[in-house]
Amino acid sequence: MKFLYTQKEAIDKTLLKLSYEYKKLKLFCDLGCGRGEKALLFLEYNRKITGIDRQNYRAQEYEKIRFIEENILSSGLSDNSFDIILSYDVIEHIEEPEKLLKEMHRLLTKDGILILSTPNKYRLLALPLLILGLRKFPYCLEPVNHKNDYPDYWHIREYSSKELINLVTTNNFQVIEHQKIFYGPTGGLGLRTFLKLPLFHNHILILKKA
Repeated sequence: MKFLYTQKEAIDKTLLKLSYEYKKLKLFCDLGCGRGEKALLFLEYNRKITGIDRQNYRAQEYEKIRFIEENILSSGLSDNSFDIILSYDVIEHIEEPEKLLKEMHRLLTKDGILILSTPNKYRLLALPLLILGLRKFPYCLEPVNHKNDYPDYWHIREYSSKELINLVTTNNFQVIEHQKIFYGPTGGLGLRTFLKLPLFHNHILILKKA
């Protein structure tokens, strides 16, 4: 049995488990899909996979993903288009997160689910930086190479558990489950889960329409 994971391994294992748990949901959308790596985790169970992003970052090998080049805050797609939506590490880049939640609420079917992932503001290495005043928002993830790539490489805001749950519930979502994933340093090894204690790396919320 494996005990130590990288952050990516821990996240991917969790998403694969959710893909299985909700295998009856077939109309899948990765909103803010980037290259589409996370969408690929949901390919099984005869799903129809759609990725939406403002630029076509999709790798050529991801031919099974239908890609739509649109603004994720106003895609123009019909209401109730998808019964499962993934938003992986997107909301922290959005200046007006309410607009993103409103769009996802509009696109989601009545009985569908939203899987929302975002970094925990108080993760293992971020908390000391916050306490020492060495991290202030917004901040650039790679300032040497991407300082001008705003907001793609910037975290506009990160969320504590209380802040994130308040944000989604005040925007017409109900929390089904709050998973706290990966206890370890970014880029290092850690535990996938650990008794839901603080200092986890990623929130993964499973939501439905309120």
